[in-house]
Amino acid sequence: MSYLNRFSALLLRSPLLWGGSLSFAFFALIHGGVITNASVIRYLAGHWVEYVETVLFCVGLAFLGLHLGSLVRQRRTIDTPLLEPAAEGGVDPADAATLAAALPENVPGYLVRRLREAIDLVVRTGSADDMENHLKYLSDLDAARASQSYGLVRFVIWAIPIMGFLGTVIGITEAIACLSPTQLDNISGVVSGLGTAFDTTATALALSMVLMFLQFVIDRYEQQLLAKVDDAAWATLAGRFQSLGGGDGTALAVTRLGETLSRGSARLLEAQEQAWSSLERTATSGVRQLLDETGGTIKTALAAALDESLSRWSESFARTHDELTARRDDRWTEAAAALASAVRGLEARHESIERQTVALEGVVAATRDIASLERTLDANLSTLAATGRFEETLTSLAAAVQLLAVRAADQRRGDADAIRRTGKAA
Repeated sequence: MSYLNRFSALLLRSPLLWGGSLSFAFFALIHGGVITNASVIRYLAGHWVEYVETVLFCVGLAFLGLHLGSLVRQRRTIDTPLLEPAAEGGVDPADAATLAAALPENVPGYLVRRLREAIDLVVRTGSADDMENHLKYLSDLDAARASQSYGLVRFVIWAIPIMGFLGTVIGITEAIACLSPTQLDNISGVVSGLGTAFDTTATALALSMVLMFLQFVIDRYEQQLLAKVDDAAWATLAGRFQSLGGGDGTALAVTRLGETLSRGSARLLEAQEQAWSSLERTATSGVRQLLDETGGTIKTALAAALDESLSRWSESFARTHDELTARRDDRWTEAAAALASAVRGLEARHESIERQTVALEGVVAATRDIASLERTLDANLSTLAATGRFEETLTSLAAAVQLLAVRAADQRRGDADAIRRTGKAA
């Protein structure tokens, strides 16, 4: 937005714009019938060379008018105080920067620029001893600038007569072209060409004289303004700053040196603090960037590692599942084989139990035989007792009991061997 404002202000102060607009309005009035003066039309709009001369004159006139307006505005503000009155004893040159900042920004012209450049010398050198010489230098510099500012007008004043001479050459050429031995009686074309030649030259000389007179008047006015600027600048800055040229210059110089060292130390500390702050910000941003990059790298590596681990875990889980399935099938096969073996063992045990049952039935039968034998013995004992052959019978009975005991032991031993074989088979 500021660039657009500067461009608009520059465009509004352009003499080409205002001069072109003025010439356009003038020719529009002529061609619109508003201006009907024959002399004006003849000398200002009778030939294309005169059109060019008039446009150049309008551009020069616009420049002088804009320049005069600027000078008048500066002349009105020349007596306005731009700074506070100087303090008694003068201001320390170290405070010149504050004084420069107090100058108004929106007041263009020679005086503000002169004061700003003079104070800038004090800021850069730290001393106001050369203020008088510098003000003289600035005065000469403004005079040179003022002289150079009329470059466009000087070019226009030079170009208008050149265009007039060009029109003269063109008119004479046209007049010579109309001369013919067979048409000597008719010299109207020759007169018309010569009239054009002299009209353009007359117009050019008149317009250039007007511009030169206006330039002279405005230049004198500007020189008077520069003289007032010199007086105002000297009145504003004279005695405002402390100087080392007095009698107590040594003490003031020492004081100034101490103040300079103090300001230098303060500036050094401030610069060091700013450097540390900048280093801290740089380190913080570097660490943050490093952490971001490291975090991204770790994230990528972790994602890749997790993917690889998950792949390995998936493969391991699949292998484990296959192994467990195979082991389960093997265990079912082993369980089926063990169950079949157990069934066979049960069958063998059943057969053994059947054999034991048969053996027990034999034992029971033997027991019945023993019981009947005991009854027989009892009867025999009774008979023996009755017959008186008791001792002989008792001996026979003991021999029979021993025989039965041996048979019973053999029978039990055989049954135990059968049960043991059945258990081993199961």
